[in-house]
Amino acid sequence: MVRYTLRQCTYFRAVAEQGGIAQASRALNISQPSIAQALDKLEDILGIVLFERHHARGLTLTLQGRLFLQHAVALEEQAEQVAREASAIAAEASGEIRLGVFWTLAPFFAPGLIRSFADTAPGITVQHREMSLSDLADALRNGTLDLALTYDRGGALQGLTFVELASIQPMVVLAADHPLANRRSIRLSELAKEPYVMFEGAGSRAYFEDLLAECGIDPPISYVSKSMETVRSAVAAGFGFTLLVMRPPSTTYDGRRVKTLRIVDVVRPLKVVLASRDAAHFGAILQRFTDHTITYFRSEGGSTGHQFR
Repeated sequence: MVRYTLRQCTYFRAVAEQGGIAQASRALNISQPSIAQALDKLEDILGIVLFERHHARGLTLTLQGRLFLQHAVALEEQAEQVAREASAIAAEASGEIRLGVFWTLAPFFAPGLIRSFADTAPGITVQHREMSLSDLADALRNGTLDLALTYDRGGALQGLTFVELASIQPMVVLAADHPLANRRSIRLSELAKEPYVMFEGAGSRAYFEDLLAECGIDPPISYVSKSMETVRSAVAAGFGFTLLVMRPPSTTYDGRRVKTLRIVDVVRPLKVVLASRDAAHFGAILQRFTDHTITYFRSEGGSTGHQFR
């Protein structure tokens, strides 16, 4: 355990640089006995002799003193840096945000959101993790995450608070050469007998099954995948239609094309939210990120091709 103090090191450095106790006393505005006592205590703790005492010429550094002075200077500089960083933390101008992102939302929003926030708050680091809906909820509740960009359903959501960012309408995705692909909108009843490509993302299957049931259809399932890209490729290859919330690119990985159609039926939208734990400490840093996220979604909805409400 370190027994000497930063103040003792400061007094030692002042004496070494000023050339004596009297000079250091004037520079620091500290009494000479206080400085002399601090030096004696520091030498006793360290077990080394820092100065040679000369009756007429004052004090001169020993070899050990010269070596220790380098460490004392470095220690003071580090202490000053710690003080500056502590002040920034207290002012919440720097720090770290642990952000979780639902993995299907991540490619559409996470990079742009985090990059734009870094431009406005360079002292704050956002450490993000892509996770499933249920894992995000668990991580928020146990304190592993501060915030989560997710949906308002599909996981165990008790004990969480939401800030709504967007309300996204689901859409039908068809192969570009499907007979109905030249339409702009469609009723789900028109697809009742069409084969259905199921997106089995965590929490997604239940949402889409409920949506189909609410519209009174139960189409035969022709293909199932946990990958959004595979689902799109299966649709483009002619396996049937699918339902997605996030608007996919028109070209699939294998070079085929898909078309998205608006659903005419009144269907429940899926809300994108920024979630946090109930009663969690919500300081200026998290509030700043929350405000930025709200602004980001308001400005970025059109550029991502989604109709936010």
